[in-house]
Amino acid sequence: MNPCRVLLVAFVLMAACIARGQQQVAGIWVDVNGVVQFRQEDARAELERIRRRGKTGEVAELRYVSLPKLFADARGALDAGRELPPEVRHLGGLTRIDYILVYPEERDLVLAGPAEEVDDANPLQPCGRLTGRPIVQFDDLVTALRMASVGRGSQPFGCSIDMPPDSFAKSQEISRTHRNGRRADYVKALAEAIGPQAIRLFGTPEDSRTAFVCVAADYQLKRYALNLDKVPVPGVGHPIDDSRPAGSAFWFETMYEPLLESPDGNAFQIRGQRLQVKCGALVFDTRDATPTARAFAKRITERMPQLARAAPIYADLQNLADLSLLAALVREEKLATKAGWDFAWALDDAKCPVRKIPVARETATLANYSSGSVVAGGVRLGVTAVVVKGQRQADGSGTLAQVRADGAPRRP
Repeated sequence: MNPCRVLLVAFVLMAACIARGQQQVAGIWVDVNGVVQFRQEDARAELERIRRRGKTGEVAELRYVSLPKLFADARGALDAGRELPPEVRHLGGLTRIDYILVYPEERDLVLAGPAEEVDDANPLQPCGRLTGRPIVQFDDLVTALRMASVGRGSQPFGCSIDMPPDSFAKSQEISRTHRNGRRADYVKALAEAIGPQAIRLFGTPEDSRTAFVCVAADYQLKRYALNLDKVPVPGVGHPIDDSRPAGSAFWFETMYEPLLESPDGNAFQIRGQRLQVKCGALVFDTRDATPTARAFAKRITERMPQLARAAPIYADLQNLADLSLLAALVREEKLATKAGWDFAWALDDAKCPVRKIPVARETATLANYSSGSVVAGGVRLGVTAVVVKGQRQADGSGTLAQVRADGAPRRP
């Protein structure tokens, strides 16, 4: 059996505490032993629900959400020993953040974006009833503000799935000893030989939903790279390369257009598709990528808006990138001070607890007999280059002034 006829990769995910409730995202869950599991039929059912919603052709309304009011409502509920109201937990039903608006005279800081009625049947990933796009969540916003407050806002955050250093040598040995055996036996032996793989989290609390979404998004990308799942948008294909044995790594990075900023610095528009896929021979290193891997990364990047609609985990990852950008901009431009908003209490987990989702630190290897080589990957989302003042674009048309004026009477 040819050693370049196998793809392999490993994944780590959530905590057993979530699995006990059988909460899933894209068919991904963890059993009571903390081992990642995947139900293909559940993933397909979720995608079908999203496709049906996407045929409506309707556009969600633009909604304005006041952060000072939101946090005051959250503090009132928590201080009284109550759960957060749904409007707080779901940020008024926002499915994306498009605008950040400051009203210094009214001591207000406002987010604006499309919003929908919320379907929270899966509390791990509540979605809009119209489009199925994940809702921006209060817990993730608090996590982003905490990351920025301790200096993490200037550093990328994400994850990587690290294979043992001798993985390639072991795969060659299994190829030699099982070349005349059945494919199923070959794949099983390969997975056992490689053994557990480590998960590395960086820039984000290791027990946060942010960490979970990063790993879950990477998990699904690797299933595409392994050709275990078909990418749910046309024209992407897979990165399988029969030409030679070669390691390939695929990972997510941010992809924004320059922030649009009003002349007075009181309004900003977040623009761009938020995410792109990069590749290389090693994770987070774009050198020595095969032509086939580069072509796959280019195709999936070009179709990221469609992919985020078809696979909600990527829209969720887009939202996390936006929240990180928001938190970094609040810090860079001192927007909270400008708006007279004090959110210091939310930085204390004892006063403002957020949901804890411990992420396992290793997982078994997942292998597939398909062609190609060793596959690795991760998520590395950074926004520093986006929020730097010299990288922004001035709004000379007055678009932001109109959006800001429209929001004045519409804030809750």
